[in-house]
Parts: sequence; C-alpha cells; structure tokens
Amino acid sequence: MKHLVLATVLTCLLAPAAYASADRKALQAESIRSQQAEIRAGVEARTGRYKDLPAGTRSELLAKQSEVLRMIDGKQSTDELDENQKVEVFNALEWIEAAINKADDERLVCERRPVLGSTRKERVCKTVAQMRDEREAARRSMDTHGGIKTN
Repeated sequence: MKHLVLATVLTCLLAPAAYASADRKALQAESIRSQQAEIRAGVEARTGRYKDLPAGTRSELLAKQSEVLRMIDGKQSTDELDENQKVEVFNALEWIEAAINKADDERLVCERRPVLGSTRKERVCKTVAQMRDEREAARRSMDTHGGIKTN
C-alpha cells in the first residue's frame, strides 16, 4: 500500500507525460507531507521495509525528506513551486522511492536544459540506467571515432 501511494504521488507530481499535458493536476502538498511522515516514522523506527536500510541511505533519505518538506512548507499544491523547485522535489521523491525499493536504476532524474537557439528551457527526464547507457555509448563513440585509445 505504501509503495502504491508513493508511486501515485510521484506519478502525479511531475511525470514527464503529465507535465506536458496542459490539464495536469497539481499534487496537494498535504499528500506529500503525510506520505513522507509515514515513511519517516518507519525509517526512524527501523521497522518493516525500512529495517534493512544502510545507515548512509537512511541518513540521506531523511535529509532529502527535510529538503522536500522545506520546499513545500506553506504551499497548498506543487503548482505554487517554480519550475526548478518542481524538478528538485520530483528528483528527491524519486530518490526516496528508489532507496526504499532498492531500484536505483529505475529512478527518474529530471533536468531543465536550455533549448538550442532559444532562451526557454525544457524538462528532460531519464532513468539512471538510461543516463548511464547514454554516457557509455558516447564514450564508446569517442573511443571509436575520436581516435582515442583507452585501456
């Protein structure tokens, strides 16, 4: 149930397809607060699915939660955040979900990148695995076509 709620929260928050849709619904900040409070209680008590989290992961998870809660403090919905804050909140919530589910390769990471020849920015989201694969492909291409030999 917790996983389903977190997945719903993340999907509604800023999923790329939903983000592009003009009629997307803003996520209520209270939903995020209550979900994170439930996760925090389990992490701090080291019970259930949180009992085997390594100390470093637990510490980083709590820090990311604090950052998310700080950003949505006093807000009613995610629509009150600017675009950069939305991306930060989304990335932090994705990291939290990946840490809990031990699925870092499936974690979505978003960036706001400038559009070539324009002053506007677009949001680009990819999984950690996709980003790693693209870096490796670029490295292989450089090695093959750039005349660079590596051992």
